[in-house]
Amino acid sequence: MLVSLLILKVAAPYVFKTLTGIMQETFGNLHSRTVTTESLSSLTVWYGLRFGMLCLPILVGTGAVAVFANVVQVGLKVTPKAIKPDFTRIDPLKGITKLVSIRSLVELGKSIAKVGLVAYFVYAFLRNEYPALMQLSGMSVQGIGLSLADMCWRLLVRGCVVMLVIGVLDYIYQRLQFEQSLKMSKQEVKDEFKRSEGDPQIKSRMRQRFRELGRRRMVQDVAKADVVVTNPTHIAVALKYDSDNMGAPTVVAKGQRLLAEKIKAVAAENRVPIVENKPVARLLYKTVEVGQQIPDDLYQAVAEILAYVYQLNHKVASARRAI
Repeated sequence: MLVSLLILKVAAPYVFKTLTGIMQETFGNLHSRTVTTESLSSLTVWYGLRFGMLCLPILVGTGAVAVFANVVQVGLKVTPKAIKPDFTRIDPLKGITKLVSIRSLVELGKSIAKVGLVAYFVYAFLRNEYPALMQLSGMSVQGIGLSLADMCWRLLVRGCVVMLVIGVLDYIYQRLQFEQSLKMSKQEVKDEFKRSEGDPQIKSRMRQRFRELGRRRMVQDVAKADVVVTNPTHIAVALKYDSDNMGAPTVVAKGQRLLAEKIKAVAAENRVPIVENKPVARLLYKTVEVGQQIPDDLYQAVAEILAYVYQLNHKVASARRAI
């Protein structure tokens, strides 16, 4: 609207001259022109071209500004799908649901506020110009025309400024609302996580199942261990050493509290020696994972334990042979 006013302001002499020519041509030939069926088409073309040339600057200017505004906001996008016939748009049931939606109520409130604001501005302007309007009766026709033109120009320009402010505020609101609509709710985030990563509950149960299977295998390996080092009550670590296949003793099982009690019970059932050594048991539990060999700094301590176990096993075997 502002661009249209600016174009009209610049093109006013041209518009006035063209309108004057049309009126002179029309009223000057009323006595001599006879309108017939044959001449009607040529008259229609003549008037259509004249009025088309009058409207062309405004149409081109406003059209260019409209395209430019859309390109600045969302880029150049050609969407023929938007003009494709869609009979669901005239469905009365869907129309009613749109009318009672929160968005439609918000848009209705915005429209009422815009119209009310512009109407108040026009009222305030005319109230201030009322004395000048009362003086028009004493002016010439040319003076009345110039005064009304100046008054309309000031009214429209100020109205455009008000609407420009409304448009900026509405744009900011629409932008924030659009960005807000793109955000997912908590439930949508959960659903998206389930689709991409899997159901957390199922994954948790699978991890629990894997841990249980790992504990079972670990407890089964206790029966093949050479010694179990304990805390004595809170920690239990099972060690195995095969000089032909291992470079150093290896932790085959470890656990604390209930799992430690389970390891000790399996070791007792399978006659695996249980040695109490609090410092070594704590270090092994904290620093060595199941399936890993012991570090260098524990060689001496573990070697003493294994030497004690081997000596104990030798005594037990000798006693059995003697029996």
